[in-house]
Amino acid sequence: MQGFSTPLNNARSSLLSAMGWSVAIAVALAVAIGSIWGFRLASDIIFGATIVLLPNLWSILQISSQRVAWGSVWIGVARYSLAALGFAVLFALRPHSAPLMVLLGSVVILFLPPILLGW
Repeated sequence: MQGFSTPLNNARSSLLSAMGWSVAIAVALAVAIGSIWGFRLASDIIFGATIVLLPNLWSILQISSQRVAWGSVWIGVARYSLAALGFAVLFALRPHSAPLMVLLGSVVILFLPPILLGW
C-alpha cells in the first residue's frame, strides 16, 4: 500500500485484524442482547462500539503511515478527544440511551484488541 511504512505493515495488519475480530464480537454481543432485551439496547452497544472504533482506526492508520505529521502524543490526544466528542453527541441526540450498554460496546472495542494481540 502506498503511503504506509514497510516496517510497520505487520503491526498495522495485526492491529486491524484484532479490530476486525473485536467488531465481530461486539456485533455478536449486540445481537445476543438485542434478541433478549430488544433493539434499543443492541443499538446502544453498536453506538458505543462505533464511537471508540472510528478514532482507534484513524489512529492506527496515522501511526502506521509514512507521512505522520503529528507526534504520537498528539494522535493519542486527538483519538480520545474524538471519542469524547462522539459520546457527547450521542447523549445529546439520544438522551434516553442506556449508558451501561454504550459503555459495554465501547469497552469491548477498547480492551479486546490488546487482549487478542496478546493471545
